[in-house]
Amino acid sequence: MSIRRFPSRTKERKFRARIDKNTSLSFIEKDSGIQCIIKKDLTEYDVHIFPSEAPITGDYLKKDIDPFEVTLADIQILEKEIFPIVIAIQEIFGEDKVPQLGKIRLAIGSNETDYVTIDEGEFEEYDFFPSIQGLVEFLKSNRKGVIGFEDREYQPEKGNLIFFSSIIKNPDQNIKMIELKILSSLHQRGLYMQKHHQYYGLQLYLNIKADEIDDLFLELLKTLNIDWELLFLRRDLSMQNWTEIECERNSINLKSYIRSKYDALGYFDVNSIIRLVIKNDLSFKIADHIADLLNRSKIHQEGGLPKERGENLDKAEIAAAAQLACAYYGEKNPLIFDKDVSPAEIEKFSAELIKI
Repeated sequence: MSIRRFPSRTKERKFRARIDKNTSLSFIEKDSGIQCIIKKDLTEYDVHIFPSEAPITGDYLKKDIDPFEVTLADIQILEKEIFPIVIAIQEIFGEDKVPQLGKIRLAIGSNETDYVTIDEGEFEEYDFFPSIQGLVEFLKSNRKGVIGFEDREYQPEKGNLIFFSSIIKNPDQNIKMIELKILSSLHQRGLYMQKHHQYYGLQLYLNIKADEIDDLFLELLKTLNIDWELLFLRRDLSMQNWTEIECERNSINLKSYIRSKYDALGYFDVNSIIRLVIKNDLSFKIADHIADLLNRSKIHQEGGLPKERGENLDKAEIAAAAQLACAYYGEKNPLIFDKDVSPAEIEKFSAELIKI
């Protein structure tokens, strides 16, 4: 499978995508690598909210202060949303590739008004850290007693409530990190009140950091019903269509486009192509095809030595590329060339371009 990347000259690029009514994606590429952040709204699960003891506990806690509300989330969120992703990570990267459990606070009791909590931090007194496999087994053996999970960490400076976190670093050579989080943003309360008639909503985040997009990256997204190729196809077609409109409206845009896309073409090469395109009123697709043919010609090795960028293309070679591009797109109007362009030279260069 071919790997899609943004052009290497791009320092930073970002786009968003809506996958379905609950799922969205942000993709960021920088020189340091790729970051893909997938968010799923968990609005279909029950959430209970109670006032907390924060008005008093805040006087005693120096750090990790409590929020003023306690949120109890449905335990099915872990079972139906988190654990399947953990299993998928193991199936894709290997059985030994298991995310480490970060933060969790379980509610143990009979119902939402009668329970106590335990969290991962309490296991430190036994000199071991709880694992996500242990969490799975615990829920299986104590399913009736675990009624949900509470907010585990309050980040007042960010306005976030963290309910669950898990991370795996370097599951393979290309993917540097996969992080799972369930959180709620207090800044989005108003939106949830208006749209879902809920005080606020929980969101599942899957954060992937990688060097590039490879097959394992795509396979992981596939488990979340994200068709990566379709996303890029939509973007490519939209950008190509918009580029075509802008370049046909303004020849300066066409010149900039060709110079930026085809590195082997020099300043005078591009000017000669643009002059021929304007003279014959050729479409953007034909102009792009002409530039592509000539760019490949210039980097094509003759006797082991590529043409120098500073070596200008012959007028006849540009004319030959124009004829081939017009034939490719079914343009039947005869082309107008400068009088000093030899038909024999055009035929010679046509034969050479066809071989490339």
